[in-house]
Amino acid sequence: MAKAKIAKKEEARLKEELQAQEKDQGNIPAPPDGGYGWVIVAASFVCNMVADGVGYSFGILLPALVEYYGSSKGTTAWVGSIMAGSMLGAGPIISAIVNKFGCRVTCLAGCIISSVALGLSIYSPSISVLMLVYGFVGGVGYGFIYLPAVVMVGYYFESKRSLATGISVCGSGVGTFTFAPLANYVLSSYGWKTTVLVLAVISLSCSVFALLMKPLSYDEPPAEETVEEGKPQSKSVPLTRFSEGNISNPYNSSLSISKRKNSIQPLARKDVFYASSIQNLKEFQSRTSLAEYRNSVHSLSSRPKSPYEDSGSCSDTCGQLIDLSLLKDPVFSIIAVSNLFGMTAFYIPFVYLIELAKVEGIEASQAAFLISVIGIVNTIARIGIGFIADIKSVNNFHVNNSALLLAGVTTAAFTMCHSYTSFVIVSIFFGVAVAAYISLTSIILVEFMGLEKLTNAFGLTILFRGVASLIGSPMAGTLYDMTQSYNVPFFVGGALFVVAAIISASAPFFRKKKKTVDMDGEQMVPMNK
Repeated sequence: MAKAKIAKKEEARLKEELQAQEKDQGNIPAPPDGGYGWVIVAASFVCNMVADGVGYSFGILLPALVEYYGSSKGTTAWVGSIMAGSMLGAGPIISAIVNKFGCRVTCLAGCIISSVALGLSIYSPSISVLMLVYGFVGGVGYGFIYLPAVVMVGYYFESKRSLATGISVCGSGVGTFTFAPLANYVLSSYGWKTTVLVLAVISLSCSVFALLMKPLSYDEPPAEETVEEGKPQSKSVPLTRFSEGNISNPYNSSLSISKRKNSIQPLARKDVFYASSIQNLKEFQSRTSLAEYRNSVHSLSSRPKSPYEDSGSCSDTCGQLIDLSLLKDPVFSIIAVSNLFGMTAFYIPFVYLIELAKVEGIEASQAAFLISVIGIVNTIARIGIGFIADIKSVNNFHVNNSALLLAGVTTAAFTMCHSYTSFVIVSIFFGVAVAAYISLTSIILVEFMGLEKLTNAFGLTILFRGVASLIGSPMAGTLYDMTQSYNVPFFVGGALFVVAAIISASAPFFRKKKKTVDMDGEQMVPMNK
């Protein structure tokens, strides 16, 4: 009798373990890939527009701040560079907050933080306080806006991700295009303090779009009833049931009030930062079905938990995102150093191009419009680069290095412009170059590091970019203060871009050839075989 009871208990225990394994390995519901996802694309578009629009228009405020505080251009430039550096450098920490509290809450907090920071910054008694309030606090606030905008598109889209991402990132170019003339008009009419207040109000209004970022959730079907020794016992249903029966779409289902709502962690997918079509991924091509691929990429770290479970503390997630062991990989180290040089030069034209054009006798409004030209071209080029990146015969790594070279040549070429037409032509080519450089980031990381390490590599890359962004503009301003000429800063910026291209081009020589294996160590079998 006792042996029979023990046998039944052992059988029940084994059954529970089997069901738990089925739940972990079951089919994960597909993202909407449309529908409300297009609302998410619109919200991400606006968030990108505001975050980058404010950052790229700082060059318009620079002369007024220099005059008001009586500081040098090198010192004043720290305000804008701290904002850019904080927005990017805080990325890994913000990613952890996004994964813990969701994109909606994080983005809403960013709208409030950035608007309050800009509003209070007009009362800064010194340039040092302005650096802290406008630069650091405001930059972190825009980081809270920017990162959810990036994550949400990959969160809601799968097969149509390339198109959705292309539309959403165009917000950056539109922001550059619209904010520059707006800031210039308000500045010339009402002064820098009113201009900053206008930017603060726009930032706060972005909260409307933050509220649209609702998390993906699924309805867990009612628990099954099983009988053990005459007593009913509740058992959870494997996720494979979600695509069966009458449940055609597990998201936002309204079948029964007895079902429990569960949210999917924003960073549960390893490909959430991948900006191109997932059909280009080797990990996708090696799977037998889309569902199998989806199951393989869900989870932040080797699937220790279900992607629907709480991801733990922010510090744990942040630790996973900032994987310093990647620095031991020579290929990633080269990519990181290349980004240090590239992003040090990146903001120099955005901050000083207007002043350079004024020195050449270009009218202030026309000079400000050069930033808009870069924004317009950036918008169009990002869409074009997205299509080019999806062409199998195109080597995206070569495109990226060519873009860095083009950025270097055009940055130096600005010093040789003496007419408005020549400034516009060079601005067009510079806009194309920076669009390609930024757009191809995740694609290059996947090509060299693999999809498994994308989240970690992306986190470290934006950290390096944040550090580099702190240096560029103040360095260029200091060079101007020393030489009283913009030629030296722009030549140095161009040289930095070229060095970044040369360093990046050396990455393949340090690449180790590895046998393609899946996450379980088994050899992959292509989908078409």
